[in-house]
Amino acid sequence: MSPSPPWQGRALGLAVAIFVFAAIMTTTSIVSAERNPIEPAAAMTTTLVLDKSSYLSGDTAAAHAIVYRTPAPSNYTYLWRVRDLFGRIVNQTANGTSTFSYYIPLDTMGFLTFEVTVDDGQGITQTASQTPLVARAIVSISLDRGDFLPGDTITASYSVASHVIVNPTYDYTVLDDARTTVLSGNTNNTFYSFRTPNPASLTYEFHVTARQGPNGTENLVTIAQANGFILGVTFDKPVYTIGETIHAHLTLTARGTASLPRQFRWTLTFGAVSSSSLTNGPQADLAIVVPQGLGTGEVLIGASEASTVTIQFQTVRIGTANALWSTEIAGIPAFAVFLGLLFILLFAAFIGLWRRISRGSIGGVMPLGGTSPPPPPPPGSAHGPASTPMSIVCKRCGKSIDITTSRRPIEVMCPNCGETQLVA
Repeated sequence: MSPSPPWQGRALGLAVAIFVFAAIMTTTSIVSAERNPIEPAAAMTTTLVLDKSSYLSGDTAAAHAIVYRTPAPSNYTYLWRVRDLFGRIVNQTANGTSTFSYYIPLDTMGFLTFEVTVDDGQGITQTASQTPLVARAIVSISLDRGDFLPGDTITASYSVASHVIVNPTYDYTVLDDARTTVLSGNTNNTFYSFRTPNPASLTYEFHVTARQGPNGTENLVTIAQANGFILGVTFDKPVYTIGETIHAHLTLTARGTASLPRQFRWTLTFGAVSSSSLTNGPQADLAIVVPQGLGTGEVLIGASEASTVTIQFQTVRIGTANALWSTEIAGIPAFAVFLGLLFILLFAAFIGLWRRISRGSIGGVMPLGGTSPPPPPPPGSAHGPASTPMSIVCKRCGKSIDITTSRRPIEVMCPNCGETQLVA
């Protein structure tokens, strides 16, 4: 057997040395990691919140910076900036807090950008911004109805919010659907009215402009002529019990230019149970039985008319009916009527008792304590020696009246009830 070449021994020794070195380095790294664990990288987010989404010239805007940092909060510094529509800085506040306020000058209009830069002092900075719209004034307008019929009078009411337009005058205009002016004028009032003709336009636009000097603001609202259908649903009782039959009366009313169909298809739906009817007139009577196992409480019943695609929902109460609540007297629950009568009787009894007590305190009737006042003293008991102090009994309330003088005759007054009497 021939001996191994020398280079093989050297190669084997090098491999063993490398293995031992790798094992030592791995063990050292593990021990070091256990002694000095790697902390996760810090991260931070910043959110800027404004107290309003839009402002008026002259308002004071309030901003708040919400900072979230992981793994732990830090001591933050805040740099606030406000930029105008063209990006120019109009306000800068360094070393601020998480809250910031800014008075918007009266000559400012358009978009303002609020910007905050947060520094955690450990190398992380975050910037957040919001851009609200600033207006000189805004005018609000509303109508006294949602739609109209020809011949109706429509009243528009309005108000202006502004720090610039504080004593406005109002220009108003009404346009029909052909954009023709049918009413215009000027007023200091905060409302105006327009009577629609008959026949009338399908829609009208109500415009109002608030002015003061060179400043003005406008707004409008549109109203349409009434159209469509109203489905009315009434029930025979306010409360039903399980297994009882619900009787419903359905009516369909056309509004404005809408036309009723020649035939009507009605449906009353109560959960999975339904009842249908086909009539030649705009009303129907349907019945449906309250199913078993439904439970108690307010439940929803749906009614529909298929020819006009009209749907209505009503609630009815299911449960053990209370006769006092389910019975009505002149449209008022009997329980409420009985409760009202009981209150009247108690009030009358209280008045009577009060009057008896009042008469007792004046006319000598027995007081509430249950003891009658002592009888008046016999005639002549008020006389006594003129040389010594004495006391007498009040003829009205029975209390003692002290007399500290010997002068006679003398008129004394009871300190308890105020009654006067003559002592000879």
